[in-house]
This record gives sequence, C-alpha cells and structure tokens, in this order.
Amino acid sequence: MKTHLFFIVLAITSLDVLRGQRTTGKLFLLGGATSDDSSSIYNAIREATEVLHPKIAVVISAAPSLEDGLDAYFVSEPGWKSYEQLFIDYGFDPSVVYLAIDNYEGANSNTTTLGRENIEKIRSADAIFFNGGDQSRHSRAWLEDDGSDTEIMVVLRDRFSKGAVIAGTSAGMAVQGEQTFGSGTSYGYYFYNGDLKQLKVGEELADDRDPNDEYRYDENGAYVKGFGFLTDALVDTHFDARGRFGRLIVAMRSVGVVHGFGVDEDTALYIHNDVANVYGTWGVWIIDKTTETIPDAQDYFASDNIRIHYLTEGDSYNVITKEVTSTKAIVTSVDGIAYASISIFGRDQGLRSIKSLVVSNSNVSRGLSRENNPTCEVVFEKDERTRSYVSESQYTIANLLLHMGAEGLVTGTPSTETPHTTTPNITTPSTTGVASTLGTMKITITLTVSMTMLRFI
Repeated sequence: MKTHLFFIVLAITSLDVLRGQRTTGKLFLLGGATSDDSSSIYNAIREATEVLHPKIAVVISAAPSLEDGLDAYFVSEPGWKSYEQLFIDYGFDPSVVYLAIDNYEGANSNTTTLGRENIEKIRSADAIFFNGGDQSRHSRAWLEDDGSDTEIMVVLRDRFSKGAVIAGTSAGMAVQGEQTFGSGTSYGYYFYNGDLKQLKVGEELADDRDPNDEYRYDENGAYVKGFGFLTDALVDTHFDARGRFGRLIVAMRSVGVVHGFGVDEDTALYIHNDVANVYGTWGVWIIDKTTETIPDAQDYFASDNIRIHYLTEGDSYNVITKEVTSTKAIVTSVDGIAYASISIFGRDQGLRSIKSLVVSNSNVSRGLSRENNPTCEVVFEKDERTRSYVSESQYTIANLLLHMGAEGLVTGTPSTETPHTTTPNITTPSTTGVASTLGTMKITITLTVSMTMLRFI
C-alpha cells in the first residue's frame, strides 16, 4: 500500500496583540538530568555557535558553594562525566567561571582580579552554560540586590545580543525568564491558589511567610527576578518526571503571564528567531492561556479552556503564528477509552493521560489528585481543533483543552470510566501535518530529544 506524506496547515489565528515569548539571541533550555550520551542536544549547542571548536564558559553559581560547583566541573563520577570532560568530548573548549553563592561579592565585578578573569571568560565565550541546582543562587550571583545587572551580567547581555549561545539545565534553564519560580508541588500550588511568595534577590526560594505552616513551606513556592533572556513566558523543568504541569499553570497566573514551556528531562528547547525545534528523549509542553476562562471565585485554583500542545523530536513551533509542525503520521484511527489517572500530578501521569486520549474514542481524560480534602480534578478534552501525530513511541499533540479545579466543579464532560492502566491500541496513518495553535509568540524553539528512554533523576 502506498503512503502519501504531505503537510496540513490549520489556519487558526488569534486577534490578540502580537505579544509573546521573545528572545533576541540563541537560547537552549534543558529540562535537567541530561544524559552524557544525548549527542543531539550537545551537538546542537555546538552547531548553534557557528564555530568549529567553540569556547564555552561553564557557570556553576547554582551550586551550594564554589567548592561543590568546581567538583561538578572537574570531577567525573561513576555514570556521569565532569562538565569539563563532557564538553571536551563534544568538541568544545571549556572553562569554568569561578562565581558562586559564597563568593559573588567581587567575583561578579571588575573590582577584583577574580572578577575581571570571570568577566573575560564571558566576553570571549561562544557559548555560556548555566548549571543546575537552585535558580535563586544564579539570581543572587548575577544580579544586584535591587535586581539590576552586575558588571558580569552586562557583559553577558552584550555577548547574547551579538550571537553567543546561552544554555542552561534545570535551575540554569529556570533562571532564563523574566521571573523564575520554584519549590513546592502541583497540588500545593493548587491548594494555595497561586499565592506564591514574591522574593527579593538573595532570599531563599521557599514560601516561609507562616513559620507555623510546614505544609505551606514544603508544598507551596515562591518566585524571584530572573535573567530575562526569555520574556513574556514562564518555564519549568523536570516536567513530566516530577508531574509539574499543574505547578506551571498555577504559577503562570501568579506571575502574570499567559505562555508557558515545560521541558522534561533529557530534553532541550532551542529558542532562536521565531521557530522552535525539538531534540532529546522526552518532550515539551507548550501552555497557552490566551483563551483561558476563570470560574467564579473558589477557595482553590480553578481554570477552564487552557490550550496545551506537546512536542517531541522532529517537531517545531512557530511562536508568532503558533503553528505546530510535525513530520510524524497524523492519527486518524482511534480505539478504546482514555486513561483515567487517580494520581494526576504523579510521575508521567499528565503525559500518559494526553497520549491515551488522542488515540482513544473518548473525548476527555479525567484525572484526580491522590491528595483529597479537597481533591483536584483535571480534565483534558479534545475538540475540533485537536490534532495528534505519532511515530513509534513519539507523539505530537496540538490544541488539547485543559480544565482544572475542585472535583465535580470542572468544565468539560468528565469520563465515567473507572481508572485503568492499559493504553489503547493505535494505528499509524500516513499523513503528516501542521496544526496552528491559538495566540501569538515571538521566539524560535528547538526541542531536543534523544532516543534513550531512561529516566535520570
């Protein structure tokens, strides 16, 4: 049987003002726990510099101390290469920036010899890589108390504007937006209804406003000023591995943005110009709240009609037109019923729900939090705009709806099926496609996904 491959373009546009995620340079967002073997990610970073043997400055300021950061840079561990060895193996010329939470005073300015050496490393780098750890430490080391730029940040912005690549993993990814948030869980954010603590630069990344409320400290979160290399969007890391789609959706309202990007582990999102492409093992969620409706006042977080998209390797996303492009085969035949999670904020539960939904006869997938009093309900819904594509185990999903709130009060048609653990059979039709999303954005995103299907926590 012959198969015919062609592109389908769905011209779904919005009348919203052309405001969206913007970056003027080349930005790689790595979701964390990137395997040393993820060559597509590291090769893409190197190739983006347009230099055969690029200089890369490795920033370690998310570490608990300078000593810890230097250990990660110089010392390989069983199963993990040091940063120095990793970047040498991928064709870079690496150096480390001696700037951390315990020596930032002087190490980020021209007032000391060490500071001048650090600044020169940034000035001469073709790529700058930010490590994982705690994003508030990056913010502390690179920004002044009032959030203005330190001298080393001024040089970094200049390099970015002139074409240098900025890449960050985990905390190093999270800090690249105008605001960076963290701590807590999806359910905790739902429970406290987006009441995140706003921090000053240098404060602990936690909600400690009530010293007698340990649950708030553990489960809720906080946000602080980030670097602003990505604007008008919020990002989150370790996305499916740690069940964070609820956390990001709630935080977006707290911070005041309508676009979000959730990057899973061993996955990278490359942003340049107006297009986004994917490399890596898992995938990226794109969350668009421009069509969101907010129900009448409730004690806990509630939201209806959020658009979500899920992209994997080979996909791209235009942040101006909001078109999702995939070379995978479009799903035209469906079977069975959608998965109904009883722990919707658990590991991979959101991803499992949406993948199951798009290849099922169901119109919705209903998930409940394992926590109760109250129980949070999440409904993923297909409508006439929804499109899905599949190639082997890799999915692309465009224009699902998401509704979230207290159990029994959520829009949509919740499934009456009992929770189950099997995934429906799927067919692989022969049509590839492009599906437009709603709203507008201004960035280019390259999603980087490797084919190693292991988790690295």
